[in-house]
Amino acid sequence: MKVAFLTMGKDIGGAKQDVITLSQQIADMGHDVFVISAPGVMDKELAGTKVKFIPAEFYTRSPLGLYMASRTLRKIVKENNIELVNPQGFFTAAIAWMMSKLPGGCKIPVLTTIHMFSSLTYYKYAWMLNIFSNHIVTESNCERVRLEGGGAKREKITVINNSVDMYKFSRDNSKAVLRDEYGLDSSIVAFGLVARLSPEKRHADYIEAAKILYKKNKNTRFFIIGDGPTMKEMRKRAEGHDFIIFTGMRRDIPDVLRSLDCFVLPSEVESLPLSIREAMSMELPVVVTDVGGNREVVAEGITGILVHPHNPVALAKAMETIAEDSQLRQNMGKKARRFCADRFDARDWAIYTKNMMQLVLNQ
Repeated sequence: MKVAFLTMGKDIGGAKQDVITLSQQIADMGHDVFVISAPGVMDKELAGTKVKFIPAEFYTRSPLGLYMASRTLRKIVKENNIELVNPQGFFTAAIAWMMSKLPGGCKIPVLTTIHMFSSLTYYKYAWMLNIFSNHIVTESNCERVRLEGGGAKREKITVINNSVDMYKFSRDNSKAVLRDEYGLDSSIVAFGLVARLSPEKRHADYIEAAKILYKKNKNTRFFIIGDGPTMKEMRKRAEGHDFIIFTGMRRDIPDVLRSLDCFVLPSEVESLPLSIREAMSMELPVVVTDVGGNREVVAEGITGILVHPHNPVALAKAMETIAEDSQLRQNMGKKARRFCADRFDARDWAIYTKNMMQLVLNQ
């Protein structure tokens, strides 16, 4: 089987991390796997693996840009005898569909993966995925319901949970690099938000919650790990508060998580965030907003705490609960890792996805 993952953009978020993990798993099963994406990050991550990286600039939403991208994709597919494409999102699915409509186009199956639309208002266009795709994979039941609400056909959607490399994301195979880099002793309770700095992640709520909690507990620190379009604004919000620490983009995420005592994600919209499960695999309690599929992952009061979005006061209160009880942190963390081991093993994820690819190929 010759399959290609198709992604947009140069940055590295949860969806692209999924592709990095999943493409290697499927390649290790003996299949020819390609990743077609903008160079800069993913090519470096996949260097030295069995996955073949093909550089292509597909970050466009204009009709002309999509048309030009479809011509580029047609050339790549023909040159490499690719049998199936797996677009990661709505616009890459549109590119794959347009490719099939070109003169001399490649009419190969399209299995589209939808992680999440960037805004809930865009789900009204989900019906178009019926045209663009032979089949649709999504990562949570919540996301399936959203797509169906926008007109995607139920029989065309399969839920396959994205998963975690639990060997890589393990306390036994990582080290607490941030605590060393920033000189944090064992008395400091370190919180961390690992996410692209973009509006829907609500870093502003995390910063406000950090200010509230620090007034009550000076033995706390609050890391923001990542980069993105709201970085400048967030730095300004945190100006003068040296207990809020921006690390920028990091690739040593297991070591970063190993440095924390609690993971926080205050997003206003989500599907089934990989970052939560990576944190849970590292035996961290999590404080996250009750949006999207987060409730499918976090057991309230057992592996973490769920709070309403857009509420820094509630977020601070939940974080305070974690900060004040070391035994609670330890118990939640151990239960979180066991939960991930039972439900989110990367090998199972790869097998389910590979089987779906073969099913679509044989239709």
